[in-house]
Amino acid sequence: LVFILNFIVAKLIIKTSKTPLNKTKKANENFIISIAILLLMLAINCNYLAINFICFLSPIVSELLNIQNKIRNKNFIKKAQEKLRNKKIKIIAITGSNGKTSVKNILYKMLSASLNVQATPASYNTPLGISKFINNELNPNTEILILEFGARRKNDIKKLCEIFGADIGIITTIAPQHLETFKSLENVFKTKQELPKFLNNKSCVFNIDNLYTYRMFYEKQNKKIDVSISTKASIYANNIRVENFETFFDLHFNKNTYSLHTKLLGSHNVLNICLASAVALNLNVSISTILTTITTLIPTPHRLEYINSHINILDDSYNCSLASAKVAVEVLKSTSTKKMIVTPGIVECGKNKFSINQKLGKLFNGIDFCVVVGNENKKAILSGIESLENKPQIFCANSLEDAKCYFSKLNNNDALLLLNDLPDDYR
Repeated sequence: LVFILNFIVAKLIIKTSKTPLNKTKKANENFIISIAILLLMLAINCNYLAINFICFLSPIVSELLNIQNKIRNKNFIKKAQEKLRNKKIKIIAITGSNGKTSVKNILYKMLSASLNVQATPASYNTPLGISKFINNELNPNTEILILEFGARRKNDIKKLCEIFGADIGIITTIAPQHLETFKSLENVFKTKQELPKFLNNKSCVFNIDNLYTYRMFYEKQNKKIDVSISTKASIYANNIRVENFETFFDLHFNKNTYSLHTKLLGSHNVLNICLASAVALNLNVSISTILTTITTLIPTPHRLEYINSHINILDDSYNCSLASAKVAVEVLKSTSTKKMIVTPGIVECGKNKFSINQKLGKLFNGIDFCVVVGNENKKAILSGIESLENKPQIFCANSLEDAKCYFSKLNNNDALLLLNDLPDDYR
């Protein structure tokens, strides 16, 4: 009876979840074992000794399966390593607390005009995710492979470097992300620094506007390229402004200045463009190709993506850091119409969760409406808003679906910012 009830609940969760359940081989194995244990319990009439035996047996079977999966995963990664080893492919590795996917997509566009380039899809940034792409999709004529290196714990980047290697690196930024597993910002720094340490005598591009990435730049002895949007560097940008949902800026490198515009919104995207341009120049991509690419870039979905509807929607639902939120709010404030923010706040901040979300609330000065989704960070966001001079009108909703009822407060050409989203397990 318990098993049947669990099955019904699982089916209901699958139906209501934003991302449907994927029936993997591992999930099927677990399901078959559950059925086998159920039948075993029925066969021996579930007496007291049988239940104790099954309770003892279940974790052993589970652990044996876990060992089998580890061996399978190890062989899967080894297969990807061998595939890379048999090809002369230059690996570009990108790491940082945020901006990895955006930089990857920009760089891919810049390089693909003149080189055979591939990049991992979406946010594939773990050993298994990257291996899956290499084993199933790597082309035989690929010259350059762009990889994201993600991390949740110390030595994660070192492990990725040892598995896949790296010939050029990009360090985007260091921010208080995944602090529930990293515990401290210093641990985030040390983990991300594993990439420039691995590169040693190979080129690495650094965002020197961030205190921690500047420290990495300073500590690397050679073959380093500095990039900035706040000071002069090897490649830097200034005069950044957002008008009519386009970003205008001046790009400086090789003692030349280029006045440009892009559909990517916000100063953080200008920084991403600078980081990608540094690598493209390092690989001898022509300046005209780089400049043309910049003007034709389109936003990565859900990363400050502009959607032109009867209201102006800024979809920043994938980003989840205070730094990216600040830029998104600045873009929203550049509009002259009514403004609404819908946000559940920022998660995975560890012990700093309240203070980070309180700071988030303090960014909303001058916004007309704020819809706080869920209870996870509601108290902290409202605490931040309370200190503002020009407070937004506040509404609360249990989910994004519930929040939609407040969209009617916006008229044609008003602006709506969807700031971060929460996975289903935070509902």
